[in-house]
Amino acid sequence: MIDEKRLSTYRIIVFFLVFALSIGLFTWMVWPFVSTMILALILVGICRPVYLKLTEVCDGRTWLSSALICLAILLGIFIPLIFLISSLSVEVTDFYAYLRKELTMDNLSQFLAAHSATVDRFTHFLDRLGISYSLADLQQHVIRLSKSAGLWAYTWTRMLAGQAMTFTLNFILLLVFVYFMLIDGPRVKEYLMALSPLPRDQEEVLLKKFNDMTMAMIVGNGVAAILQGLLGGIGLVLFGIRSPVLWGTVMAIFAFIPFIGISVVFIPIGAYMLLVGETSRGIAFLVSFQILSMISEYLIKPKLVGNRVKIHVLLIFISIFGGLTTFGLLGILFGPLITIGFLSLVEIYHQNYGKHLL
Repeated sequence: MIDEKRLSTYRIIVFFLVFALSIGLFTWMVWPFVSTMILALILVGICRPVYLKLTEVCDGRTWLSSALICLAILLGIFIPLIFLISSLSVEVTDFYAYLRKELTMDNLSQFLAAHSATVDRFTHFLDRLGISYSLADLQQHVIRLSKSAGLWAYTWTRMLAGQAMTFTLNFILLLVFVYFMLIDGPRVKEYLMALSPLPRDQEEVLLKKFNDMTMAMIVGNGVAAILQGLLGGIGLVLFGIRSPVLWGTVMAIFAFIPFIGISVVFIPIGAYMLLVGETSRGIAFLVSFQILSMISEYLIKPKLVGNRVKIHVLLIFISIFGGLTTFGLLGILFGPLITIGFLSLVEIYHQNYGKHLL
């Protein structure tokens, strides 16, 4: 007769093996939609207060308030994104054609000859640094780098435009997730927290940290980045710079990154104006965009973010670049969220376990 204790142990082992297998299969099945689900959770966290107020206005009809939130997301995010992708596709195509036509060895030679004094000062500066660099090398590098950058942007934008159907399907799926998560959010939260081995107070700390970080990144940095990209694009139009939608989008993306921001765009453009002798225009351009950057960093972001997240700017810088390397463009959001999750767990460890283990 089989020992009851051994039989019980055997059943437990079999159960957890089957359980682990089911978790693996389920994860494998939903993995293509993980990014969409994470974005849906972020949107649900942001829209939850508005959803609760709408539910009161709609006499408790949760389906209606959730549908209104989804409609607002459709009109406020999806349609502008489609317009942006279409405009980017046109502008990048034109910009790449412009580079191929204008950026030739003859044109560059004429440009350098017209600004020989500036070129001489530059080469003299390089000589003092012990760097031997001829004009021919400079011409070759400028042409190669510019055309490579233009080709990369052209290829990436065309690929993005070609995946419009996939993007649309993922966005529809995102809206479905948001709709049901808004309605069933409390029950899903309780279910997931019941599965977690952490004490309830620690789970609440983690959720609060994630909510604060989400609000800081999306409402704070996100709104500030969009404003900088939008106002930067308008400024480029006023200064007569070609492809304002392209460079405004680049500004909005880099506005998330500390230390760098929109300077990655406006400093090279302003330097080019000064180089070609447009001194007044170049100075006005640099000053205008520097004021825009300072207003965003020191007025808009602090007002929107407040004291929600206290994390060193260098760590944010590292987490954004690490996220970009690992997850692509969505890493701008995922990187800081992973970092805040790690820091929250470290804080819980120090408060609850560190003293007992040392």
